[in-house]
Amino acid sequence: MNLFNSFILLLLFSANSFAQFFIYETNSAKIIYFDKSHAYLVPHTARSLENALSFHKKFWNYTPDGKIAILFNDFTDGGNGGAMAMPFNYVNIGIAPFEYTYDVLPANERMGWLMNHELTHTVMTDKAAASDRFYRSILSGKVIADDGNPLTMLYSYLTTPRWYAPRWFHEGIATFMETWMSGGLGRALGGYDEMVFRSMVKENQYFYRVVGLETEGTAVDFKVGANSYLYGTRFTSYLANKFGMQKLRSFFGRDPGSNRFFASQFEDVYGVDVEDEWDNWIMWETDFQQKNLSIIKETGITPVRRIVDKSLGSVSRAFLDKKRNKLILGNNYPGDLSHFTEIDITTGEKKKLLDMTSPTLYYVTSIAYDESTGTLFYSIHNNDWRSLESYNIEMREKKSLFQYSRTGDFAFNKKDKSLWGVRSSEGRTSVVRFSPPYEMFTQVHTVPYGESFFDIDISPDGSLLSGTMSDVSGNQKLILFNVDSLLAGKSDYRKLYEFEQNSASNFTFSDDGTMLYGTSYYTGVSNVFKVRVSDGEALLLTNTESGLFRPIQYGKDSLIAFEYTPLGLIPVVFKEKEIDEIQPINYLGQEVVEKNPELQDFTLPPPSAVSLDTLNVSEKDYNVLGQMELSSLYPVVEGYKLFPAYGLIATFFDRTYVSSLKLSALYSPNKLLPQKERIHGEVEFNYFRWSLKGGYNKTDFYDLVGSTKQSRAGYFYSLSYKEYILFFKPTTLTYKLYFNGYGDLEELPDYQNVRASFDKMYSGGVNVNYTYSRKSLGGVEEEQGLTIDGNIYSYYVNKEFFPKINLNTDFGFLLPIRNSSFWIRTAIGKSFSKIKDPFNNFYFGAFGNNYIDHLAARRYREYTSFPGFEINELGGESFLKGTLEWNLPALRFRRFGFLSFYVTYARLSFFGMGLSLNPEKSNNLAMENYFNSGAQLDFELVLFSLIKSYLSFGYARGFSKGMLPGNEFMISLKIM
Repeated sequence: MNLFNSFILLLLFSANSFAQFFIYETNSAKIIYFDKSHAYLVPHTARSLENALSFHKKFWNYTPDGKIAILFNDFTDGGNGGAMAMPFNYVNIGIAPFEYTYDVLPANERMGWLMNHELTHTVMTDKAAASDRFYRSILSGKVIADDGNPLTMLYSYLTTPRWYAPRWFHEGIATFMETWMSGGLGRALGGYDEMVFRSMVKENQYFYRVVGLETEGTAVDFKVGANSYLYGTRFTSYLANKFGMQKLRSFFGRDPGSNRFFASQFEDVYGVDVEDEWDNWIMWETDFQQKNLSIIKETGITPVRRIVDKSLGSVSRAFLDKKRNKLILGNNYPGDLSHFTEIDITTGEKKKLLDMTSPTLYYVTSIAYDESTGTLFYSIHNNDWRSLESYNIEMREKKSLFQYSRTGDFAFNKKDKSLWGVRSSEGRTSVVRFSPPYEMFTQVHTVPYGESFFDIDISPDGSLLSGTMSDVSGNQKLILFNVDSLLAGKSDYRKLYEFEQNSASNFTFSDDGTMLYGTSYYTGVSNVFKVRVSDGEALLLTNTESGLFRPIQYGKDSLIAFEYTPLGLIPVVFKEKEIDEIQPINYLGQEVVEKNPELQDFTLPPPSAVSLDTLNVSEKDYNVLGQMELSSLYPVVEGYKLFPAYGLIATFFDRTYVSSLKLSALYSPNKLLPQKERIHGEVEFNYFRWSLKGGYNKTDFYDLVGSTKQSRAGYFYSLSYKEYILFFKPTTLTYKLYFNGYGDLEELPDYQNVRASFDKMYSGGVNVNYTYSRKSLGGVEEEQGLTIDGNIYSYYVNKEFFPKINLNTDFGFLLPIRNSSFWIRTAIGKSFSKIKDPFNNFYFGAFGNNYIDHLAARRYREYTSFPGFEINELGGESFLKGTLEWNLPALRFRRFGFLSFYVTYARLSFFGMGLSLNPEKSNNLAMENYFNSGAQLDFELVLFSLIKSYLSFGYARGFSKGMLPGNEFMISLKIM
């Protein structure tokens, strides 16, 4: 995890830039939260942390590097967590209930589960060998890699080497530990993971290798990043099963004498190359799953008919429009933007209804359907705070009904036309009811913390509301509420059936309301069950090799469900037929615990066993500035003009990362520089949305390695404020106010090759940016959307103002070719001063990339770039610019490189530009027109599993009337 989650925290303080935080401090942790309504969870979280940390300390022989900061947030409607170790140990906790789609996550108490998982990450990345402690001492902490100075990559690796291991390494051991610390409740002993690999063997699907998993498996597969969890957990369990726990602990632990690099440590512990043992695992897995498939076949497979011939990727709940014999759902498939789909059940013909924004990985979106009016209700912003919208299929009319309702799991009541859902807020779930016109809701019932309620449905007569209730022990039971009683404030329910620590998923009513159809891994495989409403008897209906989900009654004797395949889910039809008995499959996790019975001792006591009185608890307001501390101090080399400068950089952070300070002091010893230009200093202070910078004789590392220069003589200072008016991906709207001052200028601050006519300058302005951008699964960058970026600003030089405006727009769309996009980019600008002066001009030219760089790899997209001409060669007081760009699909490599350094993909882009300077011929200036065409080929490189760079090759030919064509070749390595 990076600092992004902490940064999101800033975005929610739009009403108060200096919002108050609170801190709950113990011997081991600093739990920081910003909403008093979350306080009820804090003591329980402190106990859960202490409970998990005590185990980790003993098992891993681990002593934390300082107190662990826990940041509470309620920014999303789905629970989540993330951990980092640099510069301090930090865990970000989303307190919302989890999403239990397909039983991917266990349904036990989530704070304990999160601490078991996230603190494993802390141990893996923070635990230090002697050499790590040495470098931490001389560099004053754990260094964050900063793309502004590549030396920090080395410092970061030396101080926190195990951070730089592949994601499967980290998630594999964290998921393994989470499972056994929870008494076997987790993904290492889960039906979903078994299904994934069983289906791969059944379909003879390719197993990604160690490098290919990172280069292709986490990008083009419909499960994308989740493959790191799946493969990592499976390989970790395999190692424990084959070699035992002692070797597993030696491999993952950063013990004295261990290797920094994970692959070297693997070979030392296991005596075999990790890639070779990975191949051994694949062979073992294939044999293991073939045996499971044979077990399943012993009692006969339920025959199904596939409705479509191609998988749909991830799918939402589906609804049957009986009048039109259509299936309506949302789906998300690699290479295509997520959307709502209508499928003809007879022919399998698919029709796209409308685009869907912000899908989730598994449940995609929450939907309900009013068949009588053809109205689809659905949620957007599914990865943030959800909002409610509707779409009438017949009228093709979309409506925004309720912004930020935070509600999903919708169910439509046919009797009174009300819409019901499950709302997430403050760590709890509530049942809510929307009455027509669905612009307000009533909170009907709030579920106590520790329990979660999901997968709701309403009976055809509107009298009953069903759903799955999970408790702190992971038990899931199918329950019924009486709707009238709920509306009267009575929350008693009837338990229909409990699946004994197995999932009870997707249960929906039959057409006559007498049955509920759903799925469970009760047999080890996700099969379809029906539960009788009258007496709660559960009856098994299928025996499938892979897994079936989201069943719907189809006619009197058939069902529609979604069959899992390695490429996604496929709707199928099958006859309803009760099955008396089938054979349960074998789980790898069960074999692991049988061979390693000590895992049974991993089960933690309940958090309530931890006494708060022993933790030295203190509670107070959190002072952001008062909590800032030195995080690192390291030597650097940077460039000033043509010469190197040497010095130190010191960084300071608080534990929420909303406040930071960076100080640098350097000296250029070269005597060709005037004495006053040999001393360099810079300060950068960030506090919430405010940023203050200042410096003298600015330096930049990348000035040492290219023709684009950022260093400048003289002093400068700047103050800026950035506000998010709207931040709900994929849409953002921001404004930024800024003021800058410069002195002892030689060149213009923004244009390195233009001499300043005066040595002092002030500037100020406002920037407004609107972005709506989307990419499909497997895309390497945004593939469709609109960006509008406007600037109004002015220079003030020698008692004269030079006011300017410029407006940049990017519009792109996805082409029929998978992950290929076409963009139209425009820019317009004008200066309003009548004075002919360099300060009154805009300047253009060149790709702008240095040989080694840290700014955007595709710099040709910036409005001041114009490949085929020299840097700042073209200038005018006003301009019009247009760019056409075609991005080809990325070519991904399953194995191109080594474990420590590999290439993930190559991508080619073509572009052509037109530039008109002084188009309105103001100030008696002649209009000038310039054109170019070119291409750029980018290779994404990965060093030590985490540090991404881009090697770019570019060529452009520029031309204009009356000029000889110009050629520009570009090669650049973008760091991080």
